Amino acid sequence: MNLQEAKQFVAHFVTGEYTPEEKAAFMQWLSGATVAELSIIADEHEALHDSWPLTTGEPSAEWVVRMERKLDVSIEKREEEGEAVVRSIGWGIGRGSSIRPGVRPRVWMAAASVIVVLSTGTYVYLNQKGSEKSGEMRGREASLTNSFTVPRGEAQRELILSDGSKVFLNAASVLKYPATFTGSERVVELSGEAFFEVTRNSANPFRVLIKDAEVEVLGTDFNVMAYEDEPISRTTLVDGSVKIESGKESVKLEPGQQAQVPNPSTRVDAPIKVVSGIDPQSVLAWRDGNFEFDNADLRTVMRTLARSYDVTVQFDGSVATTAIGGTFDRKLGLAKILEHLETLNIAHFKIDGKNVIVTPV
Repeated sequence: MNLQEAKQFVAHFVTGEYTPEEKAAFMQWLSGATVAELSIIADEHEALHDSWPLTTGEPSAEWVVRMERKLDVSIEKREEEGEAVVRSIGWGIGRGSSIRPGVRPRVWMAAASVIVVLSTGTYVYLNQKGSEKSGEMRGREASLTNSFTVPRGEAQRELILSDGSKVFLNAASVLKYPATFTGSERVVELSGEAFFEVTRNSANPFRVLIKDAEVEVLGTDFNVMAYEDEPISRTTLVDGSVKIESGKESVKLEPGQQAQVPNPSTRVDAPIKVVSGIDPQSVLAWRDGNFEFDNADLRTVMRTLARSYDVTVQFDGSVATTAIGGTFDRKLGLAKILEHLETLNIAHFKIDGKNVIVTPV
C-alpha cells in the first residue's frame, strides 16, 4: 500500500465500506509510515470528520491511537530541541495530548468522542497495559529510528543488528530498531513475522515489542508471528529461554513450546495460552520458501497467500471449514497452489488481476 491508497482507505473507513484485507494492508503500511505521511493521513481523517457515522459499529479504531502515539513521539523530540509545539486536549481520547500546529482541536475532539464509543475495548487494553509505563514506552519508541521492511509479495530478508543479532523477516513485515543499542536493554518492534537469532548479553536483555505482548530474551533462537490481520500472535521457542508478557500476565517458554496471545482488538485481557510439542521446522518452513499448514482453516491459508503474493482475497459467500494440511513450495506460484486447493473440494478460486475471489463449492 502506498500513501494514496492509505488516504483512500481512510475515506472508506469512515463510511465502513472496506474489507478486512484492506484494513490489514493499511495497518501494515501504518507501521512503517513516516511522520510526514502520518500527518497527511491525520489531515485526511480530519477533512472527513463530518462524514463519520456514529452508528458504524466499527469494532476497533486502534490505528488512530497508534497514529497519535507516533506523532506524540515526534512532537516530544521537537520540544526537546526547543521548537514550539501546540498542545491541546482532544486527539488523545480523554487525556492531555500533543497535536500538530494547525490541526483544529474542535474537529479532533469530535472524532475522539466517536473513537471512544467504537473502540473502547482496544483503548482500555492499551491503557491498562501501558498506564504505568507510558513514559518508558515513549522513550523506547523514540529510540527506534531505523525501519527494515519486507513488502507484501516479496521473499524473506536478513538483517544483522548492531549487537550481532540476526533477524530474518517474512513478507509483509516491518522491524523497527535503533542504529545502535544503548542503555540497559535492546529493544525492537515487530509487525509481521520474524525469526530471531539473538546474541547473548546477560547485562542487556533483548526485547521484542509486538501488538499484544512483549518478548524478553537474553540469547536464544525464536520465531514471532504477529500480523495485524491475524487473530492470534504466536511466539515459538527453538532454543534457549524467553519470557512473554501481556498485560499483567507473563509466561516462560521452553524449547518446543509456543505462546499464543489473542489480538487485543478481538478479545481484551485474554490469557496467554502455552502449547507444547511444537515442531520448529514446521513453524520455520517460511524461511525455506515453503508454506506449511497444520489443520489450518481456509481463511488462515488465504491470509498467508495474500501476504506472500501481494493479492487481495474476497470471500463471496460462506466456505467450508475443512481443516487444511500440507506443504507448498512458494515457487509454485499462486495459481498452482490454488489449483491444488481446488482438488480438496472446499472452494472455488478465481484470480482477477491482483484479486482472488473465493466462492463456495
